[in-house]
Amino acid sequence: MAFPCCCCPWFSVASEEREPLNIQNSNQSRQNNRTVDFSKDKPLAFKRVNVPEIDILFTNIAETFNKQQRDFLALWEAIQGLKKAYSCSPASYLSVCMEKIQQEHSDCSVQVHMEGYRFGLDVREKDVPEKLKQVQQQVGELNHATIGVISSHTKLQEMIHSVFQSQEKLRERVKATNSEHLDWIRVEGNLTENIEKIRLAEQFSKQYNEEANSVLREMSKSGGLTS
Repeated sequence: MAFPCCCCPWFSVASEEREPLNIQNSNQSRQNNRTVDFSKDKPLAFKRVNVPEIDILFTNIAETFNKQQRDFLALWEAIQGLKKAYSCSPASYLSVCMEKIQQEHSDCSVQVHMEGYRFGLDVREKDVPEKLKQVQQQVGELNHATIGVISSHTKLQEMIHSVFQSQEKLRERVKATNSEHLDWIRVEGNLTENIEKIRLAEQFSKQYNEEANSVLREMSKSGGLTS
């Protein structure tokens, strides 16, 4: 899966302004790509090490990361869709966009409702304009994606921590299973590359999670729960 545009900036909705990052062309990604073929815009895939339990662990990590990546993309697309519909700058805060939605539909008494990680737009009027209905749907999709990013991050960090804690044991088990000299050389390279990819995935996952939490803060602000 590739992101739709090589110049798509990371949106920023944190409490302090920061320069948007380019998903495909960040300096960090260019540096990391010199050693492994994995970057923030690519799905994660691992090479086999010929130990079923360990290969399954790597597969589970890849599936969890790739789900988080898809949810992040859905989150980004939902926010950009909202901003475009209400003529907001791509770099503007999400709370600014919510304010414009409330102003444009002031006759419908639109309110941001938030409970825990769940948020949405409440409309008191029964006759809801079609544009506002679409906005409610987009906000619902944004909420679903935000929760997905955060929940995947928690699960992913547990699995990654387990790998880092048992690296030597994993290496010993892989070596014992692939005792032939040439097999071990090849599989050792696969294991080393897999662990390096996991280190990168951990970094990227944290960045996805930070953006999702920024969405929660901005929606909380729009709902009047924070100053």
